[in-house]
Amino acid sequence: MAANVLLVAILTNVSVEPAAAQQAGEQPKPWEKIVLPNVSDYGGIGAVQTPTARFGKDGQFLAGISIVSPYHRYFINLQALPWLEGTFRYTRITDRAYSPVDGFADGQDYKDRSVDLKVRLSQESESWPEIAVGFRDLGGTGLFGAEYFVASKRIGDFDLSGGLGFGAMGTRAHLDNPLGVFFDRFDNRVGGADAPGGVGTAFFTGPIALFGSVSYLWRDVPLLGDDLRFIVEYDPNNYANDPATSDLDPKIPLNFGITWQPASWVQLAAGFERGTTAMARVSLFADFNNGFNPLLDKGVPPEVALRGRQGPEGVPADRPVDPAPTAAVWLPELAEASVRAAAADRQMVVQRFDVVNDRASVDLTGGLPGHDMADALDVAAVAARAVPADVVTVEVRLLSAAGRPLVTWTASRSELLRNGAVQADARPVDRPYAATTPQQESAETEALARRLFAAAEENDVVIDRMELQGDTVRLFIGNMPFRNFVTSAGRAARVATQVMPPRVERLTMVLGDDGLPVLELTVLRTHIERLSEDEATPEEIWHQSTVAQAAPPRDDAVLNQSQYPGFDWSIAPRTRQQIGGPDAFLIYQLYMRAQASIRPSPNTEIDGYAGLNITNNYDDLTLESDSQLPHVRSAIKDYLKEGEAWIGRLQGAYYTSFAPGLYATAYAGLLEEMFGGVGGEMLYKEVGSPWAYGIDVNWVKQRDYDGMFSFLDYSTVTGHVGVYYELPFWNLNGSVRAGRYLAKDWGATFELSREFDSGIRAGVFATVTDVSAAEFGEGSFDKGFFLSIPLDIYSTRPTKTRFGLTYRPVTRDGGAQLNRSSALIGRVGGYDAENTSRYWPGLMD
Repeated sequence: MAANVLLVAILTNVSVEPAAAQQAGEQPKPWEKIVLPNVSDYGGIGAVQTPTARFGKDGQFLAGISIVSPYHRYFINLQALPWLEGTFRYTRITDRAYSPVDGFADGQDYKDRSVDLKVRLSQESESWPEIAVGFRDLGGTGLFGAEYFVASKRIGDFDLSGGLGFGAMGTRAHLDNPLGVFFDRFDNRVGGADAPGGVGTAFFTGPIALFGSVSYLWRDVPLLGDDLRFIVEYDPNNYANDPATSDLDPKIPLNFGITWQPASWVQLAAGFERGTTAMARVSLFADFNNGFNPLLDKGVPPEVALRGRQGPEGVPADRPVDPAPTAAVWLPELAEASVRAAAADRQMVVQRFDVVNDRASVDLTGGLPGHDMADALDVAAVAARAVPADVVTVEVRLLSAAGRPLVTWTASRSELLRNGAVQADARPVDRPYAATTPQQESAETEALARRLFAAAEENDVVIDRMELQGDTVRLFIGNMPFRNFVTSAGRAARVATQVMPPRVERLTMVLGDDGLPVLELTVLRTHIERLSEDEATPEEIWHQSTVAQAAPPRDDAVLNQSQYPGFDWSIAPRTRQQIGGPDAFLIYQLYMRAQASIRPSPNTEIDGYAGLNITNNYDDLTLESDSQLPHVRSAIKDYLKEGEAWIGRLQGAYYTSFAPGLYATAYAGLLEEMFGGVGGEMLYKEVGSPWAYGIDVNWVKQRDYDGMFSFLDYSTVTGHVGVYYELPFWNLNGSVRAGRYLAKDWGATFELSREFDSGIRAGVFATVTDVSAAEFGEGSFDKGFFLSIPLDIYSTRPTKTRFGLTYRPVTRDGGAQLNRSSALIGRVGGYDAENTSRYWPGLMD
């Protein structure tokens, strides 16, 4: 899917309200319908120029364009945290040339990139305003650099804001900077465009100007039926220092604006600024916390087979029947001693033994792993022989070490006396009474595995391996299409109920990508049966299920041979583009991308993709790289221009687990569009820990520009040591990776990202190396932001595929990393207890 089409899909589809909320009659309050609280937010890209202290809804994303001569502003904005808002803005200054040098970027107007941040300092209350501090042009050239403090207070349908501005927002200079009394450097503004990378601006320096705005919300406008917001503001900028070449001297310091939101995903605005110039803006909205997709068809989940109503399998019909006791031999002390002795023989402890009227109850803890369920029923049979004849039922409960019931059986005493079995509503567990040899057990396991694999294939469930021991079966889940891995586990558990003998009570699903055993999720078969009968909810059984670190498969695990070798492929149109370069404002290509993978075994993969050009404007690329470093990335022009067809990746990879939590991979081939070689990585990540530690080492050689199998002379060794941490709030993840980069520079990359409830991830990164700002060139150091978008938020079928968008203001050679597709943290990090809890409601989907 082309990137621009995907963005439209996200903006229009992610914001759909869940059907449940609509059915419940939950209507947005009138003041919430305007998703953007005040269009003067977002760094002066609204209908007016001054900010307010208002923030959008957590996870709100918008993209749009604002035009007010001579500026055309293209922007995206994200409410990254409830108290933090970030904006990336691309400004075309239409009356200013890209460069004063003749022959360089002729015909292009000037482009400016900038990043804005706004941080909430306090929330509004009945007697207190909302207060925020903001930074404009924080990570750009500083041409529009400004800082401010602002407070906002809502009074009925009016919203009042006022604040103090510095930099571009302080040019009217109403006040001297009070910090100048203590430090001379605060008296004058220094930095801006002259600061390397635009980051050296002296914050909160120079004179201060006052600004303010008043907005009025006109609700349910007659004929229109929607709300309108009117804004009047006092602009603190006198435009004397603006980067435009035109005279922008304002006639009056007031700006006027109006906004209209005809739908939840779009807002229109118009305004009149500086007393001379009209303005128009269009914004599209999405909610990154809402991934509801009414078009997604997950298919029909497998049926759950309830265990037989006539007792367990494997019990011989001629098993001796113990005589029923009579009332004359009933002695409570002897009966309890008999039950306790039977339990002790099976390494179990009786926590309670009661006989009340016609019912006997036994609570047990302990037992041998893999046999405790069946042993509990044997203790119940002993209790049936010990209690008086007027007892009708025997209840046995197996408790966890913490005393929580794991499973409960209600057994007919007469059935227990006859054959040790329990009746239908007990969902019995069988126990083989005839001795079996290891060869017989192996043959039985092989036969069960074949039946299991066949049933899984019929139900579109992928199971790579199976292990069976006692009352526990371990199922190694293969490449299922569900992003919610609990759904994959639940479907595998459903299939297991169709095949496994009744004695199998513990269903352990081993989850992970590419054959890596990462997480074990154990549920009781009884619970799956009760869920299928609507006798319980997933939430009720959550605390009785187990999440643990997965162990590697045993040597006797049965492999599903029918799955291998596996083959998968896809073909679709794609785009790639560069925005804002000196050659042209937009460099683009439309091409067909064919992708395929072969899996000889669960742990090995050969995958790659190839591209075929459809159309592009690469002929506009003429400028040569001026980089002082090896051209590991700045030669992008040469890769783009050569070749109507190319191979983007063709590599083989092997994945393994040396021990629980310790993973490794080795890979070789054409690793990315610019480099090929060999490499390996190791990662340690415990399921219960927020920390992960990794190391990778790669020898790579630069590929030729034609994108085929030849290479250039340049080669290097690159690798990093990484530390990853899952923060305990807002689904934030941070990482630091230090090591050697493709241009042989040394340094570290810092990354911070958040995964929203829809599954969309957004993050920022920065790389600092021993390359100086002068050697690096424009931008001073590598930095940018990225989005990772799960495609199932708008597709019709489940998929784990993601679409990645990474933006760097400038593509340079310093801090350049190898684009590895086999990184382990992406295959391991998501399988943890927190995500299991988060995905748990999808167990029976």
